[in-house]
Amino acid sequence: MGARFTFSRQRTPLGPRLLFRTGTHFLIVGFLIGPAGLGVVTEQATGQLLPFLALGLGWVGFQFGLQLDRENLRLFAASYHALAIGQAAITFALFFGVGWTILTIAGLTDRVAHLLLLGAASTAAVTAPAGIAMVSSNFMVKGHVRDLLFFVASVDAVFGIFALQVTYSLYRHDSVTADAGLLAQLGFFLAVALGLGILCGIIFLWLVRVRPAAEELVLYLLGICAFAAGAALQWGLSPLFVSMVMGAMVANMGRRRQRVSAVLRRWEKPVYVTFLLLAGALLQIPSWWVLPLAMAYALLRFASKAVAAATMVSLLPFDMDVPKRLGLGLIPQGGISLAMAVSGVLLYSDLQIRELEAEATLLAVIVIGVMLSEITGPFLTIRVLRRAGEISLQVEQAIAEGDTSKARLAAFPPRSG
Repeated sequence: MGARFTFSRQRTPLGPRLLFRTGTHFLIVGFLIGPAGLGVVTEQATGQLLPFLALGLGWVGFQFGLQLDRENLRLFAASYHALAIGQAAITFALFFGVGWTILTIAGLTDRVAHLLLLGAASTAAVTAPAGIAMVSSNFMVKGHVRDLLFFVASVDAVFGIFALQVTYSLYRHDSVTADAGLLAQLGFFLAVALGLGILCGIIFLWLVRVRPAAEELVLYLLGICAFAAGAALQWGLSPLFVSMVMGAMVANMGRRRQRVSAVLRRWEKPVYVTFLLLAGALLQIPSWWVLPLAMAYALLRFASKAVAAATMVSLLPFDMDVPKRLGLGLIPQGGISLAMAVSGVLLYSDLQIRELEAEATLLAVIVIGVMLSEITGPFLTIRVLRRAGEISLQVEQAIAEGDTSKARLAAFPPRSG
């Protein structure tokens, strides 16, 4: 039923509309029907439905990796790529550095606390393009700053997903490489994750080497996403990283990328709604501390994004005027951050920190933090684009009057002659 409804509500205010568009409200529905809510879906049933969560993680990672097509990426200047990855890396470093200081002052210096901090910092580095796309569509924005924001938001999750895989490689339950150094352990599991993603990509490309029917292609996509994510979780790897590598390989080596993309878009809502409902069923509020921690997470991420983007804009050469407050337009997080948190819950479900379930606490903090970013982010994006002169005052006035035709005419005036 959820897949039949649009993710956008045109009559709702801008911030809440983005929550509907990203489907975050399905998390709340999942929480209400889950074990921590009304108990319609019991804890035992939630455990039996975990393969669907793995499918959702594989789907999200595959879909993101599929857009990493080198032919499309080459269309953008090197400074765009440097800004996208650089601001994500600085955001991660700032978030982790401040968080490390706070944990040290609070006396939380054990490995579990550091694991949670690394996971939170990885999600903080990620931006989602949905908020920028909605603001751009709503105000009919066109311009270089809008294009730059959209590119950065579409690409910087590469760093966050990679950082999460590094975290999973260093903090493990098993003792496969207990006698080896941390660098050897990191290299080993990074190689395993990369190899698994490449292997799954080869399998998928082999399956679709002849043009399969639409129903077969859907079956292949569902199967390979579930297999890649399930194998990654079984071996303690990041399902998002493995699936991203698989998607990137298909995008750059497959001959039917457009057809695969079309199927992914067609099935996106059913898979995403299912994933969000089950993720919501996993959601718990272990302590009232979750609320202030979520506020701190959101504020620290806001500040880190702003400083990181301003730093990179000052260092990089651009052939246009790029505002130093660009980072305020990169606040919305979207579904990838939620998927990263869910993968942590599946891998580290038994960890505790000061008698609290560690990953359950992190999931709750990130869910609330993402909702805060989705509500406030569009308004900050509007401010950045308005100061850059890419949101026309005439368009805003026409939209406020409810005259869409007048707004479109002001945004795209007819060419003379």
